[in-house]
Amino acid sequence: MRALVVYKRSHYELYESRTGIQTLREQARPFVRAMMLSHDANQRTLAAVHRAFEAVGVPYDCIYRGELRSAEGYDLLCSVGGDGTFLEVARHSVTTPVLGINSDPQRSIALFCAADQDTVRQRLEAVLAGALREVRLARMQVTLNGIPLDFCALNDLLFCHANPAAITAYTLQLGAVCETQKSSGVWFASAAGSTAAIRSAGGRRMPLRSRRLQYLVREPYVADGSPYRLIKGMVAPDAQLELISKTRQGRLYIDGSHRHVPCGLGDVLQVSTDAPPLRVLGIDDQRRQRF
Repeated sequence: MRALVVYKRSHYELYESRTGIQTLREQARPFVRAMMLSHDANQRTLAAVHRAFEAVGVPYDCIYRGELRSAEGYDLLCSVGGDGTFLEVARHSVTTPVLGINSDPQRSIALFCAADQDTVRQRLEAVLAGALREVRLARMQVTLNGIPLDFCALNDLLFCHANPAAITAYTLQLGAVCETQKSSGVWFASAAGSTAAIRSAGGRRMPLRSRRLQYLVREPYVADGSPYRLIKGMVAPDAQLELISKTRQGRLYIDGSHRHVPCGLGDVLQVSTDAPPLRVLGIDDQRRQRF
């Protein structure tokens, strides 16, 4: 077995060299202290991960998530951070299992993470023994004008105008129903992402192993008062949801803000869960039910 460890840099580490952060630190601003505490926790967890790999005797490479370009050739991927780092790592996995390690449990929810600095060695030993349960999470496949994107979405997708203050226009089609709409955008989510932004916007939490796709129109604008039919709902695994952009400067955000593709006037997006599932180690639906 050969593993790849992908870690995050804390907010304090990213900002400590910038003008003004030292002044804020000297002023004892509470949020700066919280950043420093999180930084210390992150460093301790990363050190614990190194010790755990040395103890179990598994060869590994370690890389900052911003420098990750490929994860080919590894038998195990480990993310050290929160769910954001996990999602970055998940993009690079086709069939390789992923173990999430929460680097700061006091300040990070990290729903996809099954280990922390205290349990990482135990989890690695379980992986080697084949005793750590695996869950296969549905991912979303997106095609743009008939061409599949070269990465899948685990959590959610957001189609909207490039300017968050501008209205988003599009046509949404599901089965025989086709509807032209205006809104602030459209959320698409897998079961794994159903407790994130789409739920805050009024969506439903889904069973972790569900392969259905959920969509939700956010802040719909109806000029004549007639409600839209395709405002939110579930899409079966063998069905496909289609969106035609009527927005000149539209964007599709994929699993957060770090990655997006432009969607101009007339571009056609098709979204389904017809994608290879992600193999995630050690998580279950019981903890997730609390959120």
